Amino acid sequence: MKRKNIAVCVTGYNWEYESRVVMGINDKCAELDINLLIFATLTQRPSLNMNRVLPESVVRGEEEIFRLINYDVIDGIIILGDSLIEEKIIYEVAGKASEKNIPVVNVNDPPHKLFRNVILSDKNAMEYVVRHLVEDHGLTKINFIGGFPGNLQTEERLAGYKKVLTEHNIPIEESRIAYGEFWKKARECTEQFISSGDIPQAIVCASDTMAIFCMDHLQEKGFRIPEDIIVTGFDGIGDCEKYSPTLTSVRRSFVRAGSTAVEIISDIWNGKQTEEIVEIDSEMVIMQSCSCVAREKKQTYDFMNDNYNYENDSKGFDVDIHYMNTDFAAVTEAPALFDKSASFANFFKLKRMFICLCSNIVKETSELNKEDIISSFIGISDTMVNMFSFGSEVPVGRNFPSAELVPEDILNGEKPVTFAFSPMYFKDSFLGYIAYEPSGFKGYGNLFATWLMILSNNTGCFFMNQKLELVVKQLEDLYVRDPLTGLFNRRGMSKFGVKLLEKAKKEDSYIIVVCSDIDNLKPINDLYGHEAGDNAILRTAMAISKAMPANSVNVRTGGDEFCSVLSGCYDNNMQEIIDRIEKDLEEYNSTSDLPYKVGCSCGFYRMKASEADSIEQIAAFADEEMYKVKTRKKAMRKM
Repeated sequence: MKRKNIAVCVTGYNWEYESRVVMGINDKCAELDINLLIFATLTQRPSLNMNRVLPESVVRGEEEIFRLINYDVIDGIIILGDSLIEEKIIYEVAGKASEKNIPVVNVNDPPHKLFRNVILSDKNAMEYVVRHLVEDHGLTKINFIGGFPGNLQTEERLAGYKKVLTEHNIPIEESRIAYGEFWKKARECTEQFISSGDIPQAIVCASDTMAIFCMDHLQEKGFRIPEDIIVTGFDGIGDCEKYSPTLTSVRRSFVRAGSTAVEIISDIWNGKQTEEIVEIDSEMVIMQSCSCVAREKKQTYDFMNDNYNYENDSKGFDVDIHYMNTDFAAVTEAPALFDKSASFANFFKLKRMFICLCSNIVKETSELNKEDIISSFIGISDTMVNMFSFGSEVPVGRNFPSAELVPEDILNGEKPVTFAFSPMYFKDSFLGYIAYEPSGFKGYGNLFATWLMILSNNTGCFFMNQKLELVVKQLEDLYVRDPLTGLFNRRGMSKFGVKLLEKAKKEDSYIIVVCSDIDNLKPINDLYGHEAGDNAILRTAMAISKAMPANSVNVRTGGDEFCSVLSGCYDNNMQEIIDRIEKDLEEYNSTSDLPYKVGCSCGFYRMKASEADSIEQIAAFADEEMYKVKTRKKAMRKM
């Protein structure tokens, strides 16, 4: 039976929350033989009370990764709706999934309930902590540090604290309650408690960060934890395990929530009834700060090794970022943008990695058109180009449909696979994405985002510079080229004809000027209109361009007049070149079925470049030769 595929939509892929949920999803998918495709953006939703508004270009670039989802191969979708920076993505993904009868589970997002939801509940979490202190430790003098007064989470946690005290007939004293405003005033609150003359037996904090600040202040004041005062936190962040003593806390059951979301989707596949809302209760994390776990003295060499390894990794990352940026200045070909990417793949312990750019971004400059240069937001293209492979033999330059996600088959191997996709964007363009197979879910979330954003900016700048070079060239062409024929105008002659003369002088070569004049242009205009006249001018210009050597400078000097400048020894075959012009026009006349004939008269003059004062000097002689030819033609027509 074909293996099932589950997609995850997540923003702000960090270890404290999203990564733990995804770990639970990943472990359950591996257990049930399900492929996992993670669509993860880089920018987190601005934190509470932060007056930060994300630029529109960032929001559009980030959310485009979710439009990479191929609903024809996905069998279930898990959305971490609380993390997404744009709520419209929740409904967009859910709506498309519904059209394909794909089950969707929204995790930890009560404001945006879907048909199936997993809610991470912490309404009883504070009760667990306080009850542990009262019932297991026999404490009665328990103080509380909350966040902001009136904040929903603060008030819920304060209510849990009061509830347990009331159940055990312990008086609620307002002097034992303070607000640390998350972490800003946690030290002040702690000082207030220990200076009151009624030292608490325990301080319960509504966040781990406030608890760590509280413990810092207590230990600085000479208090031992937990011997003198017990301290507990809330959230169960990674720093709880790093601090000494390690911090007893309570956290939402992120891993279990992810696992449960997969189980719900599996049940739906198997035709089982499922609840619309499944609540996952929080869990206690017992550590040293409440004395339930013995406090071990950390050996000095362990501490030093941990710090050395962390600093060494950070220095290595900084060096690689520096090299990547300095090398960018010398990049002339797009693949060279990603030369340093293998070191980052190793740093982040990735098994496989592909850097895939939209094919419309990777176009050669010569293929770009006006729409590519001046446009609104450019999203995912139908095809992608593999620009870099790690852990795979897929060659650079391979094109593949965007719907296939990566340039090799990842979904039909012997074992289930976990692959993640994160966006690359720059200003108003979605550049592409990085596809990677992680070896785990702990580690360097912020550093990964930093690297990929810098890489995206470098990539965007590179391709933007290509566009700017093309724009400059097009503006230059408008200045030096004739708009009807595409040949140079007189300004073009002044710029490029002079360069050709200077080159010929350095090479001690010859300079040749050919002057051409359209025959009977005025009668064509008078009898058949200016559109016919323009056609005669254009056909003559095409014949001249086709006949002249590649290094010549071809100019429309007036309404029916042309001038071509050549450098080198063409004396013996100049008449052959002129004959090609006349033959080209004769062939056109024989097939055009027009009531008029297009022709031109040409004359040339050859001079040693070192003897020429200017192109105009040689052109004057060539013009005389041209009029001799035109006079002979008129005389022949009268005979």
